[in-house]
Amino acid sequence: MNNLAEILEQELSAAVDVKDKQSLHRYAVILADNIVQRSIYEKSLLEIKNEIKFLAESMKQGFEAIDKRFEAVDKRFEDMYNYMNKRFEAIDKRFEDMYNLMNKRFEAVDKRFEAVDKRFEAVDKRFEDMNKRFSMMFTFMNIGFGIIILITVLFKFLQ
Repeated sequence: MNNLAEILEQELSAAVDVKDKQSLHRYAVILADNIVQRSIYEKSLLEIKNEIKFLAESMKQGFEAIDKRFEAVDKRFEDMYNYMNKRFEAIDKRFEDMYNLMNKRFEAVDKRFEAVDKRFEAVDKRFEDMNKRFSMMFTFMNIGFGIIILITVLFKFLQ
């Protein structure tokens, strides 16, 4: 850097009329200190590019890892979905079987009720028949008692 400051100081003093040599020297030193050497700049730029490449590569690897995890989670959810579908199908089949069994049992109960209804109809018919017999018997008894009373009254009247 000192060489650069000396070269700048000599070139400026040759190009411009210098009033204060120390001021020119300070200016050249400050300018030389603030100028970055090309090799340092290229080295720094190369380091930054390498770091950017490294970051890009690590981000790419991170995204690939995340994609793999999402694929694994998707597969897991798909497996769970298929498992749940199979379970629901099994439950549906169970309910269908239970429904069919209940229908068969209800049909059997309906047949029993039909048989019971037939028995009640038979009993009702028997009671109707007995009711007719008793009605006829009471009618004949009433007529018989009426005739007996009439004969008794006639005998009393004739006597």
